[in-house]
Amino acid sequence: MKNATTDIQQVNDSFFHKIFDSPENARDFLERVLPPGVKKHLDLAHIEIGDTKYVSNEFRKGFSDIVVKTALKRKKDPKMPVDIYFLLKHKSEGRVEVLIQVLKYMVFEWEKDYNNGKPPRLIIPVVFYHGAEEWKVPRAFADQFDVDDEIKPYLLDYRYILFDTNSWDFRDESNQELKKNIFLFTAMVLMKAACKNDPEAVREIFRFWHERGFTENKDIVLFFMKYISQTQEINRDNLKKILDKSKIDGGDIMPTLAQQFKEEFREEFREEFIETLGPKLKKEGEKKEKYETARRMLMDDFSLEKVMKYTGLTEKEIKTLMN
Repeated sequence: MKNATTDIQQVNDSFFHKIFDSPENARDFLERVLPPGVKKHLDLAHIEIGDTKYVSNEFRKGFSDIVVKTALKRKKDPKMPVDIYFLLKHKSEGRVEVLIQVLKYMVFEWEKDYNNGKPPRLIIPVVFYHGAEEWKVPRAFADQFDVDDEIKPYLLDYRYILFDTNSWDFRDESNQELKKNIFLFTAMVLMKAACKNDPEAVREIFRFWHERGFTENKDIVLFFMKYISQTQEINRDNLKKILDKSKIDGGDIMPTLAQQFKEEFREEFREEFIETLGPKLKKEGEKKEKYETARRMLMDDFSLEKVMKYTGLTEKEIKTLMN
């Protein structure tokens, strides 16, 4: 039976939304990844998280998405809207999926603007990649076409900003500002570690929590511990040892974590039972009721033909009861 905790893509999707549905986390991330020339023109002090559920689900299987809504900082038309469209990608393959999904979002939004009599908004795509393989998708849409340079100016084109966890060194001093947001920094490191199965990165996060006094936030620590348990090949005993070595008391955390997994397993088993065994048992129950009805009809001297008609049983099945 497949346990819900082993569906790694679903785990990452849920984790990604938990992190970036927060305007504060989205803002701090953009402050880190946007090119300075782009960032200086955006009003990141005022942002909100938009809805992307209406965008086509055709390519949703390989990634998750979020949109951050903001505006340009300028005197002329200061409220010109800007959408920063996030895509979370788990695997390096599927270049068409990424490039077309971004384009789909752009067309959806521009069509809405047109229908509402508004000028088209600015849309800046950002791809958050945390897969194990090297990222090889072209950064510009037109670059996927192998054509001469004389033709490229006539092709549809856009570029996306890439944050690749493979090339991000979370130990670098340049992350000092990012570390002020302990929740976001932890999430980014754990997502980087998830695709590499990197227990050392987990140990460093535990030490980081201890240094910052973050371990007092039991619910948040438990949230991250659950993600670690789902994405790292670390059993509960080893996880407890890592916590102890990091001077973090796992006494309260580990039993709660174990109980959560136990309850999730029970719920998953119940769903699996209903989906697979439920219909079978229901069918068997209905058959049993038919046999019981047939017995009563035979005892009341109903004819074989009427018993077959009213129960749906075959002649052979009814004769077995008669014997």
